[in-house]
Amino acid sequence: MNKHPIISILILLIGIPGLTYSQDFSITADVDRTRISVNDLIVMTVTVSGQDLNNVPEPALPDLNNFLILGRTSSTTSSFNFMNGKISSSQTIRYIYQLQPNAMGEFVIDAITASYEGKLYRTKPITIEVVQGTAQTPPQGGRGSVQQPLPGVDNQTNLREELFVRAVIDKKKAYVGEQVTITYKLYTRVGLANVRYDRMPPYTGFWMEEMYSAQHLDYQEEIIDGKRYAVSTLKRIALFPTVTGEQQIEPLSMLCDVQIARRRSLFDSFFDDPLDPIFSRTRQTRIESETQTIDVLPLPEAGKPDTFKNAVGQFKITASIDQAVAEVSQPLTLTVILSGKGNIKTLEAPVLPTMANFKQYASESKENINANNLRIGGFKTYSYVLIPVISGVNQIEPPAFPYFDPATKSYKIASTNPITITVASEKWDPTTGFMPQKTAVIQIRQDIQYIKPETVFLGHQGGFLFQTPWYLILHALPIAAIFGTILYKSHTNRLRHDVGYARWRRAHGQARRELQEAKKALNQDRFEQAYMHISNALYQFIADKNNQATAGLTSPQIVDLLSDWKIEEDMINQVKHCLAACDIARFAPTLLTKENIKEVLETAEKIIHTLEQKMVKE
Repeated sequence: MNKHPIISILILLIGIPGLTYSQDFSITADVDRTRISVNDLIVMTVTVSGQDLNNVPEPALPDLNNFLILGRTSSTTSSFNFMNGKISSSQTIRYIYQLQPNAMGEFVIDAITASYEGKLYRTKPITIEVVQGTAQTPPQGGRGSVQQPLPGVDNQTNLREELFVRAVIDKKKAYVGEQVTITYKLYTRVGLANVRYDRMPPYTGFWMEEMYSAQHLDYQEEIIDGKRYAVSTLKRIALFPTVTGEQQIEPLSMLCDVQIARRRSLFDSFFDDPLDPIFSRTRQTRIESETQTIDVLPLPEAGKPDTFKNAVGQFKITASIDQAVAEVSQPLTLTVILSGKGNIKTLEAPVLPTMANFKQYASESKENINANNLRIGGFKTYSYVLIPVISGVNQIEPPAFPYFDPATKSYKIASTNPITITVASEKWDPTTGFMPQKTAVIQIRQDIQYIKPETVFLGHQGGFLFQTPWYLILHALPIAAIFGTILYKSHTNRLRHDVGYARWRRAHGQARRELQEAKKALNQDRFEQAYMHISNALYQFIADKNNQATAGLTSPQIVDLLSDWKIEEDMINQVKHCLAACDIARFAPTLLTKENIKEVLETAEKIIHTLEQKMVKE
């Protein structure tokens, strides 16, 4: 069973067909050491695991009369598993406290409590022994393959061979704007009482994006020159060069408290007995990584497009319009999505080509940047308002986006097909309700016929003309047309001047167009694009129905907006399921198949159809 952790996804996950959850809730507490000196610090970690933890309050600490709380941090992790055709998920929140004792003795940290769904959960008490001088119990190791405590170091040990930090880069040459990944790893053959950063490199000449930072040391085993080391990955950082030439990455330095041992024999084992009282003190040492040099190449001039704006990587561009038929002066929304991997964080907005038949205005933009498969990527969405000024069939030319692909060492242009818009200029005649038409006058007869002077019987021949159904229908039509015209004019004027009303009316159509794009992407096996369109459809639809900005809208906010509309809990759960599946696709795409996408797409279509019927303004 493969596990794919996803860092900092704060989404609510619910259990409906295709998505199941771990129903267990648990809270645990542990410390890095149970025996410390009066001058030391201990790290207490309180771990809360379960589902739907966004509204769970922070655990309540007992009275810590014998300790001072010097610091507090927290982190959230969501993990997903795919097994037997179903996705399971659990969420974990870790609260980390730094505690300093204020007296010597044996102290008990009483149970820490947490409330979940009306029930109270407790941790086991923790006993801490605070002694004079240096504690003898080594810190707990990581959760990797190396789980035993490492030995202390004696005075004859060469620490440089036993403890060091390395900076590993994936390439020595790179183009300006091309991603270079640097990974920092800690190697040790000795016991460490404490580890902390002393100095981080400034990364001068680079734009940087942190991809991973360890919350604690998780050790794995690695053999170097016949020696066995406990290795922990500290940080992984994406660097994008901004200056050509040889650029140096300065060292990362750390301060480590190394356990000093008095060895009784030259033949002690690699791992000492942790209960053996051989540790008497610690020694602080400073370690730093080596300086790394990267040869940054300028982008080639040959073949560089005139509109190139320093995009380096692999990118795609898509475009869509909110409606294909409009009137002169009726605003339209053009949505352009730029996606891919590379220096997407620093990309400038695509510039629309000049279109004489439209007025152009930039509207809003949003982004979603993530680290996937050791590459920085994601998408940026740009919205433009277009106002037609000329009637007829018009072509909207979406922007072409030039970029440099370092894999092929060549310039490429991402583009999409033009969009056809039909713009009508004819207006309704408010007196008749019909479009004005030119009709030729036809003279049927030129002479006047003789009227026969005979007596005509004017008796009763039937009912009055105004009593006939056709008379009533023919006279009612113009009245109905007038009222219809008034309503139509009111509707169109409101669309033009009331942004909230316009978004509310057009929400369904725009959502359906996004879902159509999702179907096209699915048929072309572009799964990430399919999920992106599904997510856009749901977020945009609910945002438009509530006249809310789409950028920055979160899943909990979606829930609140739907609750305000009195939407049933089951429907809200389905919305959360779809949004969760889209997030899984971005961060753990290998978990999902084409069949999963089809299921999510069908669910999204039903959701939008149902919400369109329920979200009706009074």
